[in-house]
Amino acid sequence: MPTEFSHPSELPAELLGVSEILAALGVDCGAAGELASYLAIPGNSGPRWLIPARSQACAAVLSSWRPYSFSGRAKWLAIRMAARAGVLHLSGSITRVAISRAASLRWFERCAVDSRTGEMAILVGNPSPSRKLIVFLLDDAHRIAAVLKVGLTAAGGANVLHEAEVLGRLEGHRWAPQLLSVHTGLRAASQEYVHGAHANRGFRPDYLNLLCRLPRSGSSTNLANLADAMAKSLCPFKAELDKIAPHLLNRALASLGLDIAVPTILVHGDFMPWNIRITPESGCVLVDWESADFAGLPGYDLFHFYFSDDRLFGSRKGSPALRASSACKVYLRRMDLDAELAPRLAIAYLLNRLGADLNHRGIEDAAYTLRQLAELADPLGV
Repeated sequence: MPTEFSHPSELPAELLGVSEILAALGVDCGAAGELASYLAIPGNSGPRWLIPARSQACAAVLSSWRPYSFSGRAKWLAIRMAARAGVLHLSGSITRVAISRAASLRWFERCAVDSRTGEMAILVGNPSPSRKLIVFLLDDAHRIAAVLKVGLTAAGGANVLHEAEVLGRLEGHRWAPQLLSVHTGLRAASQEYVHGAHANRGFRPDYLNLLCRLPRSGSSTNLANLADAMAKSLCPFKAELDKIAPHLLNRALASLGLDIAVPTILVHGDFMPWNIRITPESGCVLVDWESADFAGLPGYDLFHFYFSDDRLFGSRKGSPALRASSACKVYLRRMDLDAELAPRLAIAYLLNRLGADLNHRGIEDAAYTLRQLAELADPLGV
């Protein structure tokens, strides 16, 4: 086993096993030398977590994880209770893994994190083209000292390195984590772990304050030109979209056909409660910057918050909630933009979302986005 990176040959996500996961970290499994005992917690498509067999030491990591579904939360609570009691290894679905302690300690050295034990908790990302590992490096007090991300695929590695570049440019801003190290050849990067409370799902005034603090690029984009670019990117799907929602794409694109220059800003790209930490020192801190864009459209993150919450949880925070809420009007006023631009900027966000749906999920996953586009575009009467 090489001491540096060994990619698992871009195996299909469902085929990844413990050995391939550890190979992505360059960590020996069962090699000679001092070994540390770990437990593999299964998921729906192979190992989901690798944690130290002294599972009580992972209390901070396990308590920070929040599954989406009710059944997932119930199962996770049972795992946390078993881990805290030190009996997780008794479960029939849990397997033991021996890992080279020296190999794991190398990551602590690379990330400049002090540790005598080299204990880490490894979260294996869900199957996707951008799959990655999230590795929590634990200090001697079993607190999370840093987070290491390692791409399991080429796209996953590109996202990890993009986030590292973004965090490097945001150095000094208290609302973003500090970048610790970058390992380009390993498709890996580490950052400080933000200790703080998880944010509420409801949109709060301090979330709006944070969005208004994201820096402007100093440039602008023309809405008509943006519409032309979106039309080209969605052209391969037009015939199929017209079968589902006749001429809706044309109406939505026409609503952007205005010769108006809109200033571009830093967009987080996944502005959601689980990516916000509330800290005593810095207030709201945003984590997970893999989708960030320094030349994004104003309002993108605000729209993403409302539409994604509605899409995932059926909270009815989509278009009707946006129209009823004062948050969008206040945001545009503070950004020195006309409030009448709100529906058009929301349409631009949804067209971008539609492209992602069609390219990565398929036409069946575009139904929600199409409904929201109709609710926004039709009242404009274009």
